[in-house]
Amino acid sequence: MSILVLVADGSRARFLYAEDGGSTLTETEDLVHPESRLRQQQLVSDGPGSGNDSGGYGRHSMGHENTAHRKQEADFARELSSEIKRLCDQSQPHRIYLVAPPRFLGELRDCLSKQSTALLAGEVDKNLVKHGIDEIRAHLPKRM
Repeated sequence: MSILVLVADGSRARFLYAEDGGSTLTETEDLVHPESRLRQQQLVSDGPGSGNDSGGYGRHSMGHENTAHRKQEADFARELSSEIKRLCDQSQPHRIYLVAPPRFLGELRDCLSKQSTALLAGEVDKNLVKHGIDEIRAHLPKRM
């Protein structure tokens, strides 16, 4: 009975395994999504438009500053869900835990296959991707 733990944020993901609910976690894969780390101006080809205030006293930019970054995060979430599905087909874990910041956790949840969703045993809505394995383990249930 193996347990898969995915610890991710919008630009990095770590896959951890445990043999059973009480065993230690072992990192098996560390993925980086470089596009999510680019600056906004590197992701879009054109700058935002500009407009005048209704009173005519100033100009300001018009646009959605985070749209390109959110698209990259959504693309990364889809990549990760495909990898989870592949791992489920290959190693057949009995349970899956997701650890990610709230917004990215929602992206991941939306992208999971039915098979992966059925194995989902828990979620932790924290950004722990840069933390050590012991600290990650402390945020998961004692008996996974």
